Amino acid sequence: MTHSTTVKEKGSFATARCSCGWVSAARRSRDKARKDAAKHEAEQ
Repeated sequence: MTHSTTVKEKGSFATARCSCGWVSAARRSRDKARKDAAKHEAEQ
């Protein structure tokens, strides 16, 4: 399965999401959300 991550923003929070159903914690820092997504992809 190919993992495709995106970062979605809602208000002042950003959340990383993956096509496999994984969702990160909501972050105020978009950079941390992007790092969460990159870490998830690297672990797969």
